[in-house]
Formats: sequence, C-alpha cells, structure tokens
Amino acid sequence: MTSVDINNNNNNNNNSNSNIIETKLIGHKDTVLCISSHNKKEIIASGSDDCTVRIWDLNTNKSIQSIVEGFQGNPVNNVCFDQDFTLYCSYDNIIVSFDLRQPNVILKEFNTQYKFNTEEINQLSFDSKYQYLAACDDSGQTKIIDVTKNKLVESLNKKHTNIATGCVFRPNSKNELITSSMDFSIIHWDFLKAKVLHRDTFKEGSLPQNISKSQQQQQETTEPNRMLNPPFVTSVDCSNNSKYVAISMGDGTIVINEISSFKQYLKINSIHKSSIQQVHYPKYLENNYQRLISFGNYDKKIVIWDVSEDMNTKVSSSLLSNDEKNNERIKTWLEHSEKINCLTTSNLKNNAIFVADLSNDLKLLSIQ
Repeated sequence: MTSVDINNNNNNNNNSNSNIIETKLIGHKDTVLCISSHNKKEIIASGSDDCTVRIWDLNTNKSIQSIVEGFQGNPVNNVCFDQDFTLYCSYDNIIVSFDLRQPNVILKEFNTQYKFNTEEINQLSFDSKYQYLAACDDSGQTKIIDVTKNKLVESLNKKHTNIATGCVFRPNSKNELITSSMDFSIIHWDFLKAKVLHRDTFKEGSLPQNISKSQQQQQETTEPNRMLNPPFVTSVDCSNNSKYVAISMGDGTIVINEISSFKQYLKINSIHKSSIQQVHYPKYLENNYQRLISFGNYDKKIVIWDVSEDMNTKVSSSLLSNDEKNNERIKTWLEHSEKINCLTTSNLKNNAIFVADLSNDLKLLSIQ
C-alpha cells in the first residue's frame, strides 16, 4: 500500500482542482477490471485480468481474502456483494457465488453457479432487498435471477437490439429495473412481468466513414468538440431517493431523467474529450441525487458534478455558454494517470473513490 498527494507530486501525471490523496491497493498481478463495495461491511471486492478476485479491508487498505479458482482461467469482469456474506462474480456468460465466511485466506470453491446468460455479462446488480440479481449481456438480454431460490424468474429480451451495457434496479421499488444499450436507448421495466414501462431513445449520430480506431482515439483527445462516437448508452445509475436515473453516452453527453415520468431532468454537454464510460451517484452522500461522478473513456478525467435543483435553477437562468455552465457545475475534477475501467464509492467511507484502471493496482482517491 502506497499513498501519494496528487497536488504535491511533481512526477505524477494527475491534475486536480482539489487536494486528492491517492492510495494504491497492491495485490493483483494484472489489470483490475471491476469493483464492488459492501453496503454494511467495510470491505470492497475487485476482479482482475489475472483471473482472481480480492477482498480488501477498508480500514487497512490491504487484501484479506483472495479467490483464485472457480473462473476456469478467465478474467473476472463483474463482482457484486449481497447484503451479508456472499459475493457474486461473473466471467464470460457465467455467474458464480462465494461464501466469504470461510476462514481460509485463499478461496477455491464456489457455492452456486448460474449459466442463464448466453453471451458475456456486462453488469451484475441487486435489488434493494437482495432477492433478485440482474445480469445484462452482449446479446442485449437481461436475466433476472431469484438468488433465494437459485432459479431464473425472467428474461428481458427482444427489446434491445444491441449489447446491453448496464442494468440497475430502482431503489426501494417492488419490481422496477432500468437497462441501457448500445442501441442508443434505455428501458424502464416491470421486470417481474417483462413489461416495458418507458423507453427513451437518443438520436443516433453519424460516424465518419473509413476511420480507424486509433484515428478516432486521437481525434477524441485533440478535438473535444468534434465527437466521433454516436450517443450509444454506456452506463446507467439510479439516485438513492429513487427519483432519478443518470445516463452516460458515447458522444460525451450526460442525461438525467425523472424515473416516474421518464422525462429529461437535465442534460450536460460534457467537458470530457471522449465518450463517457460511466456515471455514478456517490454512495457516501445521504442525498446523493445532488452529485454525480463521471469519467471519460480516453481522456482519463474524473468529474464530480453538482446536479442539484439549486444549481439547475442557477445555470438555467444565466446567460453563460454551455462550457461556462459546465464549469459552474463542477465541484471536483482530476486527470487520472491511467485509462479507467470502472469506479465505485462506499457508503461507509466518505469522500473516497475507488478506481480500477489499466494498472495492476486498485486506487483509492481520498478527496480532502
């Protein structure tokens, strides 16, 4: 474990408008792909390209358990805690669970295995009661699993026409789920009936013809106002008051909808110089609907936005340009040293962001 004060380290590539302390959680032997925080215990889990999972103690920032078998030599793409002692992990199209009460430091045997998805799983998500586990995949489908009965209860299919990038349950609702897709849409479901309650489709942009991936990446970095990606939806997250869903898109835009009406609450034409990889409501805030975290795909910039009603009133009544309005909304920003895979927060650790990037080390960013 090493700590760095980003603002005072001349050899670090990070830039920030706040004092950020970076702590490295060292243990994985390859790129960290995913992270999950426990809602009741001061632990987090991380999955890696090294085909293992590690459990970390937030008090010491050290690994206390590792799962080294059960993934058939595959990278672990998703991890998700239940409310007690079980960790669910996915690799390829398979989900396996592990009982963390085992006294062993190294775990090798899983408890349950689910093979309901047909293609690679992109996100795992629990409902508020931790009865239903959602798993969305590359086929565009989302499987709903009742983990108390170990059975598939519903398949949400034939509505998304491309990769399903995200799935999140509406907090404290009985049967509501929101999914996102590369088909430029998000869907609000009654997941127990496989019924579409709302759908929002974002206008498809146009891509230049005959452009290579490297050219696209370079142009995203050097020409922030010329987005080459269409607005495919890359992620979704719900606020803890159950009122809002935040949406990140490939054209660098953030949209927040009111869930009940599915009408647009606000739109941010982002300062990110690339597509936005993820949006996340910080779990450490009691009223987290007032703040939103985002990061870009290639620009490596992490931004904490003020999306409160007071700020909306302020910027909507001003004569500022879009860029100036964005600057008004920004509470904290930093440029990370590596391309980021994902991030999360914990309701048990204030002002802290956990970042999985292309390095082997999990990063804890403490905002001072």
